[in-house]
Amino acid sequence: MAPALFELDDINNVISEKNFEKNLIDAIEEGFVGLENNEFFACPIQTMGLPPFPFVEVEGYASQTCVKSGYFKGGKYYVIKVASGGFPQENSGLMQVYSQQTGKLECLLLDDGILTEVRTAAVGALSARLLAPKNIAMIGILGTGIQARFQLGMLAGVTECRKVLVWGRTTSKTEAYRHEMSKTGWDISIAKTPDDLLANCDLIVTTTCSREPLLGMDRSMIESRKSGLHITCIGADAPGKVELEPSLVGKADLLVADTVAQSVERGEFEEAVSKGLLKKTNIISLGKLIGDPDLLRKENDDRITVFDSSGVALQDCVVAQMVYDAMNP
Repeated sequence: MAPALFELDDINNVISEKNFEKNLIDAIEEGFVGLENNEFFACPIQTMGLPPFPFVEVEGYASQTCVKSGYFKGGKYYVIKVASGGFPQENSGLMQVYSQQTGKLECLLLDDGILTEVRTAAVGALSARLLAPKNIAMIGILGTGIQARFQLGMLAGVTECRKVLVWGRTTSKTEAYRHEMSKTGWDISIAKTPDDLLANCDLIVTTTCSREPLLGMDRSMIESRKSGLHITCIGADAPGKVELEPSLVGKADLLVADTVAQSVERGEFEEAVSKGLLKKTNIISLGKLIGDPDLLRKENDDRITVFDSSGVALQDCVVAQMVYDAMNP
């Protein structure tokens, strides 16, 4: 029997259903607990496009293709995900769902990379649910691309705050972001510099593909803070990418990563560790955070917390199974 094949319209119908986002956040939280308990197994990540493909000659090139795969012990499926995108390419990709019992390909999800965007936004929302200040007056978004849109959209389910300060490299793209996201109920203002987010926001999400620090360049901004702050780092998902000035990472009271080993090899904490500003042992895993209520954000909690997501295959397994099961009851 040929594998089932679902195209983007089919997938969008599922992920737009009521409660899908909340259920996904909950399922990914459970998945990270499984990872902490050695119940998830992942193959080494493959990344193509670093350095840039030799036939691409574009200033600001930041595109790559990433292959992630894995499975939960005792689960129904194992998943292989291929996702490509980044300037100047448009997002593309698919997820392959195989039976753990037979090894046969059960399903192809031709998602054009949307499921990667959704599952990445879900872990960002999860980190905010666990670590963001209880009373958020303003959200900061660094970047204006597709993940900046998905991250903000997913936050609607975990905070009542609708005031947003966004920074982008180009005026036209930043204005387009403000125009688009304002239509969905967000009150968007535009920052002049990245560090305006440090001065004014309680929750910051970084979503760029930068290879040089953007946030924390003005140390006075962080030194003058009197209240708690949580930063979710999304953009640094391959070796050499960085969005935070390493000294800002070193100043944080709590550092959390989806996986510690991956975060120091291809995530936001890579540069701070290489410069000796922190040790690998200073970072805890998301699974450990979930299992220790004492580490979660409390009322009147003035800590600076940083979460780094470089992307884990368990997120792909979770979202692929949810979508496939919804279309194959």
